[in-house]
Amino acid sequence: MVPEQRGLEQSGTLERGLAVLEHVGRHQEISTNAIARQLGLSRSAAYRIVGTLKNLEYLEADQVTGRVRLGTRLVELGARAMAATDLHRCAPRYLASLAERSGETTYLAVPDNDTMVYVATERSASAVTLACRLGTRRPQHATSLGKAWLAALPELDRAERVRRMKLDSLTLKTIIDPHRLLDELAKTSRRGWAIDEVENEPDVGCVAAAVRDHSGRPIAAISIAGPAPRVLRRLDELGASVAGTAAALSLRLGYVRGQRV
Repeated sequence: MVPEQRGLEQSGTLERGLAVLEHVGRHQEISTNAIARQLGLSRSAAYRIVGTLKNLEYLEADQVTGRVRLGTRLVELGARAMAATDLHRCAPRYLASLAERSGETTYLAVPDNDTMVYVATERSASAVTLACRLGTRRPQHATSLGKAWLAALPELDRAERVRRMKLDSLTLKTIIDPHRLLDELAKTSRRGWAIDEVENEPDVGCVAAAVRDHSGRPIAAISIAGPAPRVLRRLDELGASVAGTAAALSLRLGYVRGQRV
C-alpha cells in the first residue's frame, strides 16, 4: 500500500469513491479485488463503492473479464469541463502569477503562419517596460515564444516549417541558418523551454514554453521577457518556472502529460 493510501478505509465515502475513480483512471481497466488490495480497502467496501459507481455510470464493467473502467458519465462531465475552458479566459491568472514570481513581464502568444501574435501580457511591479504590445507579430524563428511552439510540433512538421521559412535577421544574434535552427529546436524540445538570447530585440532576453490543448497539440506559448543581463543570468530558474506554468495551463486545458499529437 502506498503511503498516501494508508487510512483510506477510515476515510469518508466521497473520498474513497474519488480515490477509486482516480485509481481506475490510472489503470484503464482493473479488477475490483485489485482495487481493494492496492488501495488498502476491505473487499466488501471496494465492491460496495464500485457497485455504486457502476449504478451511477461513473464506472462500467467489461462483460467478459469483469474488470471496471471509467464510464460514460465521466466522459460527459469531462466534455462539459472542456467546454467551460478557454485559453484566453484561463491564461491571465497564470501569466500574473508567473510575472509576480519572476519579477519580469510575461506574454501569451499564438501562432499565425510563421509568426507569433502577442495576445496577453502581465507585468510585475519591478518589470521594465518593453516595446512589444498586444497584437504585435514577431517571426517564430527569432523569438523564444516561436521556438517553444515549433519545438513542440512533431519532428517532421517542425522540419517542414523551417524548410519553407524566410529566416530574416532582426539582430546580430538571430539564427538565420535552417540547420542551426533545427538543432536549437531539438535542444529546446529535450529541455522543455526555449531561449531568446537577444535574437528578436536589442538588449531583451526571453524564455518560453509551449501550451498544449487537450489533444496534445501546441496552440500557444508563454514567455518571460526582460533586460537581457537580468534574464539570461537566470536561465535555468526562469526556464523551469515558465515550463511549469505552461504545463499547468496545458493541464487546465485538458492535456495529459506524455500525450503527443
